[in-house]
Amino acid sequence: MKKHTSDYDIISYALLRIVYKLAEIDKQVRNYGTDSPLHVSEIHMIQEIKNSNGSHISEIARKLDVTRGAVSQIVMKLENKGFVRKEMVSENQLKLIPVLTEKGEIADSNHKRYHEVFNHSIKGILRKTNIGEREAIKNFLLNVEEKCKKLEEFI
Repeated sequence: MKKHTSDYDIISYALLRIVYKLAEIDKQVRNYGTDSPLHVSEIHMIQEIKNSNGSHISEIARKLDVTRGAVSQIVMKLENKGFVRKEMVSENQLKLIPVLTEKGEIADSNHKRYHEVFNHSIKGILRKTNIGEREAIKNFLLNVEEKCKKLEEFI
């Protein structure tokens, strides 16, 4: 097997390992300080419900660019686990909106803390660089992100 020793190869393979590791971490089920496990799609729905304060299912689906059925299914799971309850909209008694329960608020808060820990560790690494290096890293990552979008369109 040929050893990859150029800077290009080292960077490319390190980036791939990071992507795979983050995907692996993302697959893990977590409790986020509660007694119930949550999949990544569920905790992100909790986050969206919290951030969209009072939006109904179809609005959340539009914002996330998924079907109403997908949102309804996840909300129903969250309701069964005690993270969400549905409330009637005052001006239209036919529409229900998902609202976080205390358990949902705890999960959302711990999810935010999870992201803060990640951000703090990245900032710790970046603090050891100068502004020119940070600008190069930022530009590199934005370019990689753009290439990934184009690759996604191709597939």
